[in-house]
Amino acid sequence: MIPSTKLNLWILALPIFSIASVFIIGFYFYRESFDASAFSTAVSSLLSAILVILLVWERLRDSLFKKLEYLHKNFLFKLYYDRPNLFWRGMQDEIRRLRLDLGKYAKFLNLQLYPSNLLKEIDRFLSLHSEFFKRYQEIEELAKKQIERSDVLNRDLLQCFVGLTDYHSGYTAEVLEKYKGIAQTITKKNPKLVSEAKEFIEKTRESEKQIHSLLEDFLKSNNLRLEP
Repeated sequence: MIPSTKLNLWILALPIFSIASVFIIGFYFYRESFDASAFSTAVSSLLSAILVILLVWERLRDSLFKKLEYLHKNFLFKLYYDRPNLFWRGMQDEIRRLRLDLGKYAKFLNLQLYPSNLLKEIDRFLSLHSEFFKRYQEIEELAKKQIERSDVLNRDLLQCFVGLTDYHSGYTAEVLEKYKGIAQTITKKNPKLVSEAKEFIEKTRESEKQIHSLLEDFLKSNNLRLEP
C-alpha cells in the first residue's frame, strides 16, 4: 500500500468513520430523548469535527508529499537510477550510506516511505557483493602476477575473459590473446575461485534487479519521476 493511501486511511477514513459510528450509536440508544434542536446541534458538531479532520489531513498530505520529494531527490532516485559498479569497492560504502539514511529519515507519522522489503534486499545485495568482491580481488592479484610490473592491468579484458562480463572492443588481437591466456591460466589453476566469483556476481545482479523493481513500482505508485 502506498504512503498516501495509508495516510488517507489513518487520518481521514478511520476518524470520520469513528465519529460517524459514535453519532449513529448514540442516536440509536438515545433517540427517544432527541428533539429537533438536539439533533441539529449534533449534526452541526459532527460536520465541524469532520471539517477539522479534513483540514488536518490536507496539511499532513502536503507534508507527506514534500517528504517524499525530499527522499526521492536525495536517496530513492540515487538507488534507482545510479546503477552500481560491481567492480568498485567504494560502491558498497555509498549504497550502505543510502540504506542507513533511509532507515533514519524515511518515515512520516510512523509511515514507511520506501518499498516494503527494500532495506532487507539492500542488505542481501551488500552481503552477496561482499562475497563476490573478495573473490574478484583474488583474481586480480593472480592476474597482476602474470603481467610486467610496468604494465597496467586491463580490468575490462580480465573481467571479460574470466567470464564476469561480456564486453570488450577496440583492442588489438595481441592484447586480446594476452588476456585470454591470463584468464585461462587463472581458471585452470583456480576453478573453484572463478566458479564462485561467477556465482556470486550473478546473485548480486539478481538482487540489484529486485531492488530496481521495488523502487520502480514505488516511484510509479507515488507519481515520482523515473528519469533525470
